[in-house]
Amino acid sequence: MGLSSAMQWWEEWQLRMLVLASIFIQYVLFFSIFLRRAPILRRLRVLVWIAYIAGDAVAIYALATLFNRRKETSNGESSALEVLWAPVLLIHLGGQPFISAYSLEDNELWIRHTITLVSQVTVALYVFCKWWSGDKMLLAAAILLFLLGILKFAQKPWALRTSSFNNLQASRTMLLQSEAQREGSIHSLEEYVQAAKKCVLEIKVGSQHEYGFQSEHMFVDLSTTYSFRIAQLPSFLTLEDMHAYKTLQECLADTFADLYTRVGSITTSLGAVLLYLCPLLALTSTVLFATSHKDGHSEKDTRVTYILFGCTTMLELLLPCLALFVDTPCCDSFLEKNMTTWHNMVCQYNLISFCVRKKKPTFLMKLATFNFLKEFINQQWYIQHKPIAFQVTRVVRRHLKHGWKKYICDAASYRRFNELRGQWALRRHHQIGWSLNKPFDESVLIWHIATDLCFYHPNTSLQCRQGEGTQRSREISNYMVYLLLIRPEMLMPGTRSDLFTLASDKIVENSKYLFDTEEILAHEIINMPMLPSATDMVSNASKLAKSLMELSDDKERWTVIQGVWVEMLCYSSNRCRGYLHAKCLGDGGEFLSSMRLLLAFMGMETLADRYQMSEPPQEEEGEGEGEEQEEGEEDQEGREEDTSCYQGRVSESADDNSPV
Repeated sequence: MGLSSAMQWWEEWQLRMLVLASIFIQYVLFFSIFLRRAPILRRLRVLVWIAYIAGDAVAIYALATLFNRRKETSNGESSALEVLWAPVLLIHLGGQPFISAYSLEDNELWIRHTITLVSQVTVALYVFCKWWSGDKMLLAAAILLFLLGILKFAQKPWALRTSSFNNLQASRTMLLQSEAQREGSIHSLEEYVQAAKKCVLEIKVGSQHEYGFQSEHMFVDLSTTYSFRIAQLPSFLTLEDMHAYKTLQECLADTFADLYTRVGSITTSLGAVLLYLCPLLALTSTVLFATSHKDGHSEKDTRVTYILFGCTTMLELLLPCLALFVDTPCCDSFLEKNMTTWHNMVCQYNLISFCVRKKKPTFLMKLATFNFLKEFINQQWYIQHKPIAFQVTRVVRRHLKHGWKKYICDAASYRRFNELRGQWALRRHHQIGWSLNKPFDESVLIWHIATDLCFYHPNTSLQCRQGEGTQRSREISNYMVYLLLIRPEMLMPGTRSDLFTLASDKIVENSKYLFDTEEILAHEIINMPMLPSATDMVSNASKLAKSLMELSDDKERWTVIQGVWVEMLCYSSNRCRGYLHAKCLGDGGEFLSSMRLLLAFMGMETLADRYQMSEPPQEEEGEGEGEEQEEGEEDQEGREEDTSCYQGRVSESADDNSPV
């Protein structure tokens, strides 16, 4: 086949290939929800992104090609069916219900999609009205398809506008205000703390307290009233650990549906009507086309039209079928696993494993020619996912309950508890409290290395390594260092991800041997000469590990380590903006978002609560007027300390005030 023959073939088949590619992309988008929400398939998400971008591009290009072909063809009965493809392309431009936005920023582009709606509907109608020459049954089918296409296309900008950040924030603000008026009045933090503590002490698991859980406001950085929070707390306390965990999963799934899909529109009256009207229009148009006269039309175009109509109708019928059979055992199990709940994976990354691969590159790293590619592969390719979300959630929930019972007794202790990042766990071991008197990202890295050094220490028995406390400690440790390296903006504002690189370079440079396992490298780190510099994180980690190994009881050691990591996890989850939690849901979500919901449902202070619900300091009675200036200076210092950088130190004296 020569070049001219190939060009002639392409001119004949170009439009057919474009419309068939368009319907194929729509099927990819419909089933893309399984790729988007599964962390283990994260490397395939690029295919979803390509399909999301190509869905509109291919359909618009096909409409433009159709317009140009009709201009060049004065009268061609063999291609008359091509005009019938215009409304089908409008249906494709409407997208699929399970992916209205790929990223959170796409929701802000609803105005652009509105302009695209007007322009492309105009082009399609112009092409159809200008060059239509079919019989009445085909005309009726085309009219139904145009109605379906306009309805589907109009849903897209409307769904994007509904899920835009400002609109979502405004709607949740009105909802919270109405809830606050309904629930009653608790106006001070002290009243709230006393009421919440009473709930924790009195309410038992399994008792009857029904209240709907609302979580969307947490992802748009909105604070809630004390009355709203105290009304929600008893219902969550009555839940067993597994039921509470499933509640968190459902809240994440619902938020994902609100932000990135338009499935939520089905619950509205208009959405329910369109759910069954759109498939009916598609099915009717397909029947009209199948029973119409096709004499004189191209056989190839007829086959392509059958494929387009049939596949489009099947695609429109998929969602109503899911809705109709949602109560059947098979379908209910499928939906619960893939749509109505969230995954249970927690990302894991380990610095010592990173150093082992850096010292002895894997086969995939050897294929990379440049050093920066090797570093990228070493960082991104070896992220692990473990199904441990429930186990960690249970540990954190018990820690929060214990805090309400043993630590929190008034507003001051409530605020101190929300500031803890390991101090309570070290309340009986002040000799290693220095490890927390550093910027938070440094403390995370030091404790991460020290945790592994304790785990691989020769004095740590195999039975101890397999203990639940040991496993939970390492899992939280690996997750926190994953946040530091991969998602530093979520760990803490101002987190320095380059600390990971500095620490790994330090270990690799000072290692003398070619090690094959993490245990060998850990033994070498323990025996490395300690530097006097206080900024050397590896030496500090080795010093911390030796101090921890001096604890005589293995169980006590790993209880302390687990306690520090649980407090660090809570500290980090409450200092990440809700916007970042919402944004990461589009990439498969983070376990940190589940922890944010857990802390909020357990009555703890969120980032928005911290700055929106702050109360002015109360004046003490009996103080003279001559002391007003001094009081003003002290209040100013208190405010400056309260709003200082997140990476600042947290005083260990908070532990001394604990009622434990």
